[in-house]
This record gives sequence, C-alpha cells and structure tokens, in this order.
Amino acid sequence: MKPRLPAPRPLARARFQLERFLLRGAQYRLLFIAAVIGLLSVVAGVLVLPSGTFQSLPDAVWWAFLRLSDPGYLGDDEGAFVRVVSTVLTVTGYVVFLGSLVAIMTQWLNSTMARLESGMTPVSRAHHVVILGFTNRTVSMIRELLLSEERVHRFLRLRGARALHIVVLVEEVTPSLRQQFRDELEGLWDEHRITLRSGSPLREDHLDRVDVLRAGVVLIPGSDLVSPEDGGVGLDTRTVKTLLTLDQAAQDRGVDAGPLVVAEIHDSRKIPLARRAYRGPAEFVASDAVLARLMAQNLRHPGLSHVYGELLSQDAGNEIYLPDAEELEGVPVENLVAAFPRGVVLGLLRSEGERISPLLNPGPGLRVEAGDRVVVMARRWSDVQASARDTPAPAPRGEGRLPPGASRPRRILLLGWSPKVPALLRELSRYTDGEGQGGGWEVDVFSRVDPARRRHLLARHGLGDAGDLGEDGDREAGKGRGLQLRHMVGDFTVHDELMRVDPQDYDGIVVLGGDTHRSGGEADARTILGALLLEEMAAASPRPPGILVELLDPENRRLLERGRAEVLVTPILVSHVLAQVALRRDLQEVFEELFTAGGPEISFHPATAVGLEGSIVFDDILRAASARGLTALGVRPAGGLPRLNPDRTLQWVADAVEVVLLGTPAAVPAPSRESSPDPSPASPPAPPPALPPSSSPASAPPQDLSPPQG
Repeated sequence: MKPRLPAPRPLARARFQLERFLLRGAQYRLLFIAAVIGLLSVVAGVLVLPSGTFQSLPDAVWWAFLRLSDPGYLGDDEGAFVRVVSTVLTVTGYVVFLGSLVAIMTQWLNSTMARLESGMTPVSRAHHVVILGFTNRTVSMIRELLLSEERVHRFLRLRGARALHIVVLVEEVTPSLRQQFRDELEGLWDEHRITLRSGSPLREDHLDRVDVLRAGVVLIPGSDLVSPEDGGVGLDTRTVKTLLTLDQAAQDRGVDAGPLVVAEIHDSRKIPLARRAYRGPAEFVASDAVLARLMAQNLRHPGLSHVYGELLSQDAGNEIYLPDAEELEGVPVENLVAAFPRGVVLGLLRSEGERISPLLNPGPGLRVEAGDRVVVMARRWSDVQASARDTPAPAPRGEGRLPPGASRPRRILLLGWSPKVPALLRELSRYTDGEGQGGGWEVDVFSRVDPARRRHLLARHGLGDAGDLGEDGDREAGKGRGLQLRHMVGDFTVHDELMRVDPQDYDGIVVLGGDTHRSGGEADARTILGALLLEEMAAASPRPPGILVELLDPENRRLLERGRAEVLVTPILVSHVLAQVALRRDLQEVFEELFTAGGPEISFHPATAVGLEGSIVFDDILRAASARGLTALGVRPAGGLPRLNPDRTLQWVADAVEVVLLGTPAAVPAPSRESSPDPSPASPPAPPPALPPSSSPASAPPQDLSPPQG
C-alpha cells in the first residue's frame, strides 16, 4: 500500500503564500504594510476604548493611527494604561510605518533606476542608426558617424529626419560600459544622441527595444577577438542568424522591406549566404578581403597605410565624395579636373540598371552621362559644392600605365597566425606574372600554431594542404598563380627563435595581430614585442626590410609611432568602411574598385617619372599625370608623410618629392636586390620602401625551425 504523504503545515503554507504576495512588487508590499498598520490601529483602539477617554471605537482607532503615524501626539495622553499603549504604538510606528515605508520606496526607486540604467525599456525613434553588438569596432563607428557631419546631414535629409541619433544594442548595459563609451568618445559623447540598450540581436523582442524596423540603417560589426581555430566561422554564424532574426521580424510585422543593413562578414565566401538570409536592402563588407587587399597593396607600395587612413577616416584630411553631375552631362572627363578646383577627380560612378560601376582613372574620351556621379577626393563637402562647374576648361589626357616600380617585395615573412592569413595569401596570389611581377611570391609563415592545423584551415579556404601551394594547378593558389608557402614553427617574441628565421633576408615582414589570443590587449602586447625585436635587428642591418604591423587596439598605435615600422589598426579601418558605407551606400563600389587587384591602384613614384623637373606645384603634377593617363592624388616629400590634395600654391623641387598616383600597374620584371640603389638617407622614417627580392634561389630547401624536442 502506497504510504500517504503528510498534510502541509498551515504555518508553512501561509508563509509561502505571504512570500509570493510580497514578491509581486512594491505596490503589494505597500498594501501589506497598510494592512498591518490598520490591524495595529484596530487592536490598539479596542484596548484603550474601556478607559473612558474615547466616545466610540472609531475615535479610539483614529487615535491609535495618529500615534502610529506621528509621534508628536505622545504628550497629550492621560492615564497610565493609555500612555503605555501610546508608547508602544509610537515605537511600532517608527519601525512599521516609517521604516517599512522608507525601505519599500527606496527599494522600488533603486530597482526602477537599475532597470532604466540597464537599458530594458524600448526606444521609440525613426530614421535612427542602430548598431547591433559591442565589439572593438563599435566605438570607432560611432566616432566616424559623429564626425561625418556633412554626410550625416545628407543622410538625414533624404530620410526626412532632423537629428542624428545612434542606438547601440549590447548584451548588458553596465556603469562600466557607459564609462568606457565616455572615455573613448571623449567630447563626442552625448546622452541625447547616443542611447544604449541591453539585449541580444538574436531575439526579436530585444530588437524591438531599439525600434529596429524604423531605423534608417542597421550596422552589424564583427570582431577580431576570436580564436584562430574558429576563424570567422563563429562570428559569421552569429551575423547570419542576426540577419535571419531581423528578416523574420520584418515579415511578422508585415513590413515589405526592412531597413538598410550594413554588415561585416569575416569570410567573403559567406556573403551569398548572408544575402539569402536577409531580403531587405543590404551591403556586406568582407573584412578578410578588405584587410587582405590593404595589406597586399601596402607590401607592394610601403606607405599606403597613411593614404588609406586619410581616405577612410573623417578625423582629418581628405575624404571621397560623390556629387551629382547633372550640369556636367556630356562633359569629357578631361574637363573635370578644372571643374573641381578644390578637389581631385578620381573618376565616375555610373548606374547600369541595378548595377553600379565605378570608372576610376578613366581613359580619354569618356563623357559624363545622365545619372552619373563624380568621384571626388576633397577635404569637405563644401569644396565639392563650390566647384566651378559652368565652363570647365579642358585638360589634355592621354593613355598609359603607372611607371614601373623600383621595389616590389618577393619574399614575405608572416609572423603569427590569424583568420586573415588565407585571404592575404589569396590576395597576394592575384599579383602575379600577368602583371610582370617576376617569379611570384615566396611566403614563409612563422607561428606557434601547429602547421597541420594551419594547412587544415588553408584547405578549408581552397588554398591547398601542402607546403608549396604551386603543386596543384587546379587550386585557387596553384602553380600558375606564382605563390609558394612554407610553414615554420616558433615564437616570434623570443629573440633566439626569431634570429634563426633571419628576418633581414626578406623583402617584407608582416606582424599579424591576433595570433592565439582572444584578448586584444594581450595580442597587441605580443605584436608590439615582436615589432620592437624586428626594429632592433633592422637598426643593425645595412638593408632592412619593410615592416608592417597589425594592431587590434587603437590606443597601442602611439607605442610604435617613433619606430620605422608601418602600423595598420585593422579594426579602425573596417569601422571606417562600415560607417561610410552606411551613410553613402555607393561608396562600397568605390572602395571595392580602389582596393582590388587587377584594377587601378595607388602607388608612389618619383616626380621625374612623369616628366617633371625643377620647381613644381600640384597643378603641374595634375597636368603631367593626366597627360600620361594617370590621376595624381598628392605628393610625398622626402622624409615626410603623403600629402593628399595639397594646396595648389605650395611649391616643391621635383627631385625631392614622390608623387602619389592612381593608375593601372605597368608590366615590368622584378628587380634584383643587388641592382637596387642604396636607400636615400632622406627617405621617410615611417615606413621605408621595401627592398627588391632576395637573390637566394627559390628552390632552396626549407630550414627546420621547429623548436627542439625534449
């Protein structure tokens, strides 16, 4: 027979019911205290009623309530028993009436403020900017948006909004996170323009907190703080699921097309999947491809990081603008140089149905058509608006390619490992014999990551699983692509292990950020240490290689400013691209064309290479470059940094400057290291030009640089 359970104890059951009642909220606690006060008043009134002092029970109960709520009546009582009851009521009033009321109200106020500060309440906005997630790009994007005043005004005007408002959805809003925003944004922080909300972008109800479906644009940033074993898979998976959630939210609410989305994808192969996940308007920035292009071009033309930083940032200098060209319809491109006297015309942006085609550094004879926009590099939007577009004077324009470069690296050393390596190798393989680059690239990877793991990750990206990527002609980086890869094991922060690699024998060195760490600070600490070791070795070398350092934390850039290494803060570059594309969607096509192999590229060349001699001004450089089918962007004085779109009245000596040119690369054989001239003592301190390729044979057997066993 099944034993019977004992009946619940009445006291325990009552206590449980009271607990459930009190936990419902502050109003229920106040109701409970009011009931206790009422009960005490009735009991005390019944006790003192026989004393003869009171005419009725309601008078006695009211007397008791006054003693509970106000101790000032204590001296008016008569009779010993009444005074005893009055004293007990007064003390109880301090504890129950005053103490409980203050405690409940204080707790309710604190919980209300905590709930408000935690960002749980939904916002009600329209045409605002929503950023989904807090990563090492979020603050930089906000800074870029706040500094892009002219583009923001146009963005708001097209949407009928009056003021920029940014709403950031983070996992949890905490006081420390708010303080981090204040510290990093400094004077740009504004509570009226920036709102933080807690939640996950993977949940529809959390997306409602930022009123995402009425946003003008939605930004989905990525992050560099991911283990190399995962690569960008984990982050891209989260991004794709966010897009699916956003698309489902739009469908559930009957919205035909959701807001414009600008999302970062770490693996460019996932872009078609991301496009299927979200059916609304979207632009996807493949950060692996963007950064790989910037690194590859910087290896080919050291010093370009300063050009990228100026073109992609709103902090200072020049930006790229896309003014309409209605009044210039039918005008040849030769005339556009004079049409924008305060800017540099890079080309046209032409709409062909739903497709937008950038025509950068166009050839002679091309005319502006209806609907075209001019791609202009200028310091501010007013310089583009105030252009003399009425009767632009013609300027001769020829056909030609960039002058042959004197220093293009052939042997590259990659220190460390990150998810960007496959994209960088793929990008390097595209600069090959077809452009007359000579014998291709020899890339050595020196990292603590196991080579078998590296080959596995490269195979997942279609880059083969062998040390020599040229063994399989069917692969994307096959023999015809001229790329050879060698894996070496070691720690580049250890001086002895780095010495065994002999870094001075390479033409270019890339110190990758990320290595094997999830923390940006820890990864940068190793990166900076490796860069300092390389600079120490380079100081003793008569022909040091070019050094390119990738950092993940913008605060650490100042630590390497005095060195000879060139620094790329990759999160800053990606955040600039995301923010600029969010404000002007068509810029995505311009960036794609500008930083892609096979198209026009930016490089440095002696002013004498375009036929300039003696004293020159920038107008002379513009005309000389245009006559050779090139576009002059600026100058790089000896010992200085590039100056884009300089003042037209400044004068230079042609022999003492290099010109920054945009054009198609010329096909030239790669020079040998022995035949290259000695570096000039007046060369720019950061960074110096990379050296020509080494004379060591490509067939030399690889050295065993694995750490000794046992």
